[in-house]
Parts: sequence; structure tokens; C-alpha cells
Amino acid sequence: METGANKPNHSLIDTKSLESQSIKDCHLSIQIGLNGFSFCIKNNAEVLAIESYNNSLSQLEVTIEKSKWLSQEYASTNITISTKKHTLIPASLYKNEDRKKYLELNHIRTEQLDSLADEVKPIGSYAVYGISKGEQDIITTFFPKSTVKHFSSIHLPNMLAQHKNSEGKTMIVNVDYKQMHITVIDHSKLLYFNVFNHKTAHDCIYYILFVCEQLELNPEHLLLELMGDVKKDSEFYDLAYTYIRHVNFAKRSVKLSPNIDSLLEHEHYTLLHQHLCE
Repeated sequence: METGANKPNHSLIDTKSLESQSIKDCHLSIQIGLNGFSFCIKNNAEVLAIESYNNSLSQLEVTIEKSKWLSQEYASTNITISTKKHTLIPASLYKNEDRKKYLELNHIRTEQLDSLADEVKPIGSYAVYGISKGEQDIITTFFPKSTVKHFSSIHLPNMLAQHKNSEGKTMIVNVDYKQMHITVIDHSKLLYFNVFNHKTAHDCIYYILFVCEQLELNPEHLLLELMGDVKKDSEFYDLAYTYIRHVNFAKRSVKLSPNIDSLLEHEHYTLLHQHLCE
């Protein structure tokens, strides 16, 4: 067994509220990636628990088995797969039987992956993505009744809805453990979405400026909205504020239990809003 498999890097749980109500009336949202796992539990009014782990997929089974809350039966369970191996295909061109071919156009060694696809109606496209055997085994074993979607299938409709009345161009940067998602919206229309691996703050600002260059975005006029694992006193924020004139943080629209309300407004944004996009 690998050490550290059951040590969360973020854990806020309103145990009293969870134990005082029926779990079967609550909803479980999960996000799975190759280097991370997180979940939150909410009832119809507020989020009661959130926990995240920066562990590899091989450690995930131990984490789930030792978790008191992940073995419960919920009203619904939603899972997002956060993987770089994905592509967006216009609905007018999409054919379900060609899912694997679409992946092979942009990614190599997809033979180890099964291909799945979600319809993303707000952008008239399908998100085609690969899911590993390890991820499939975890879902089949522990969450067989869950609804599974790609990160983009949840994130993009959410961002478009949040910015439907926005003027000008907005770049939304979601920072996860070792990954960052960059979305660009122009007057409520999607211009760009991609995922990048990062190790340092300089990697993050490089990709932001790279996207600005590719899309001919003016950093003086662009609004940069940050969410996820980034704080105002971080090196990344300092760099972003150096190169981009307008920088702010996303603000969640879901309510957290007062007992776990220490979470920053922009942290775990997509996970916390995941159930609302089903």
C-alpha cells in the first residue's frame, strides 16, 4: 500500500448536519483526474462537505474504501472526468461510431482508453474523451449508478451561463493540481477551451499569454477570471496581475453550510456547481 493515500489536502465536513439528516436525500459530486480526486456532498439547500486529494489513481481505491461518506447511497451521484485526452466535435459532424477516431486525430496511444462522448448543447458540440481502465474500474466498483461526464461538459455550460450578459472578452482560468483549464468567452460565445499541464506559476502565465497571442487578445482590455487552486498572495496571481490589467476571482453561486464556510469563493468552483449542471 502506498503511504498518504488517505490524507486529504482539503477537508471541510459538517458532520453534525450530515448525521442529522437522511443521506439518501443528498447529492454526491465527484471529480476524478490522473493526479487528483475530490468530492462534495450537498442537500437541496447547501453544500455540507468537501474533500480533495492530490493522489494518483492507483491510490484512489484505498481513499474511497476508508472514507465514511463515499460508501453511502445518495439521491444522485455525478462524476466528472478531468482528462487532457478530449476534443470538441461540432454536432453537425459528429457520429457516435467514430468516437475513437476523433480522439486519435488529436491524441496518441488512445488504444488503452475507452472513448465516451457528451452532448454539450450550449455550444452545439460533443465532448469526446478518453477514460482509462482504472477510472472505469473505480466507477463500476464504487459508483455504478453514477452519471459520468467530461469536465468540459460541466464547465463550459456553467461558464457560458455565468457570462451570458458579459461585454467584451473574458478569459477564465481554472487551476487544478498540475492542470489548468483556459476558457475564453466573447460576448457570451465560446471562443476557446483547452487544458494544459503546469508545474510552476511561470508555466501558468506562459499559457495565458500564449492563448492571448494565438487569439490576438489585448491584455489591456481582457478580463481574467481566476478559480480553483490559486490565492491572492500566490506567485501566480502576482504574475497574472503584472501582465493582465483586469484580474478578479470567480464567486460561487451555491451556498455552503456555515460550519464549512471558510472555503474561498473561487475554490473548487466547478465541483461545487457540478450538480446544478445536470
